Amino acid sequence: MKWLQVYGLPRLPLFLARWAMKLGLPGPTWYKWKAASAGTGVILDEMIRAADDLGYDGQKVGKLAMSRIGEKQGSDLREQLDVTTMKDAVDVVMLANRFFDIEITLTETKDGEYVINADRCPWFGGMGHDGVPGWDVKPCAAFSTYEKAMVEAINPNVKLSYTEKRTTGGHTCRGVYQYRDQELDDGPAEGVQPEMVSIGRKPKK
Repeated sequence: MKWLQVYGLPRLPLFLARWAMKLGLPGPTWYKWKAASAGTGVILDEMIRAADDLGYDGQKVGKLAMSRIGEKQGSDLREQLDVTTMKDAVDVVMLANRFFDIEITLTETKDGEYVINADRCPWFGGMGHDGVPGWDVKPCAAFSTYEKAMVEAINPNVKLSYTEKRTTGGHTCRGVYQYRDQELDDGPAEGVQPEMVSIGRKPKK
């Protein structure tokens, strides 16, 4: 079978692409979903590279943008779905990962922590699937900032940290959810303080 292979997009059988183009159809629903999720990562990656080319710190720019999105989405979810606990935060991030077509497993430890392992994502690949050429630690770290900001917006006492990343040579992407203050637990959490990221001054022409 011949495939349509476009930078940043999942493969599509060539006959389906031609059929959709000829008939003016939007294409298969499953492809639109996968294309949207993969395209988000490509935009993030190219935004970071473009900022670097212009003299900014591209990784800081990416982290700032993604942390703002995570904070806003986390706040909306907290208010509208009444999610406040650590398990709520875990469930929300896992839902977001499914939206982005990320293969993930969850384990609860005896210490009351939650550990997630992402074995495949549409950008780095894995489990027999190819990723996006050039995807590396910078956009990956920015996407992790999005998840961390979302978790903090849901409950500032819950911390998500990554102990292993495949973009830095790990065998998986492993995230650990912990309480910042064990005694506070899932108790009252007022006033989310988002992390401010400085991108530096605009470079002189």
